[in-house]
Amino acid sequence: MSWNDYLFWYAQDRGGTYFGRHSEDYGGALLLEDPKGPILICTKITYSGRYGTYRDVSAAARVELERPYTLRIKKQSALRGGVNMVLGGLERGAQALGRKADLTPDYGVPELAEDRGIHTNEPEFTRWVFQSRELRALLEAWPDYKLQVDPMGPMGGWHLVEALDTLEHDPDFLGEALDRYGRPLDLEGQMASYRSSRFSEQLDALVELAKAARDAVTAWPMPMEIPKL
Repeated sequence: MSWNDYLFWYAQDRGGTYFGRHSEDYGGALLLEDPKGPILICTKITYSGRYGTYRDVSAAARVELERPYTLRIKKQSALRGGVNMVLGGLERGAQALGRKADLTPDYGVPELAEDRGIHTNEPEFTRWVFQSRELRALLEAWPDYKLQVDPMGPMGGWHLVEALDTLEHDPDFLGEALDRYGRPLDLEGQMASYRSSRFSEQLDALVELAKAARDAVTAWPMPMEIPKL
């Protein structure tokens, strides 16, 4: 079954407003209503070229903040992990000499920063964001999920909070599901295929991560910005 098919059946379970065509593999989107603002579920093309097209699944929410804020969290590559080990060794050496070093900031969550790249324009505020137990728990439970917070435009305080996962690594989305005779599944078979997959579990977690991040970045006022001399 296609992404659109799975998302259609997910909408039957979770509600919301579904947008998509049964004849297409991708392009389907679902708008979920939430007391704190709508959640948009859709796919995003991350690469398109001679080696194919790659997509992420996105669960996105909107928040309003006092000033532009960015946060990027994703599982780091093995190469980056090696670089961080070297930087960590230099940092410990500097500390042993009584010197302050902050080459590999962990933002108060070393258990997360150990295998993730965390980048932000407001390190002190990000430490407060990571005080959210729900956010930390979801990031620990789903280490492949990515999180992004970015301004939505050149002015104003509205930001997009996105939880993302790579779509192509899940075998549920590889090709059309067929019955044992090689025929396309009927409605009952499609529903059974959806319910036997991990689609709802994975997408529920992605939505919860977006909500937890939305709550975390609005739980505390941003620290006063000190003007540069």
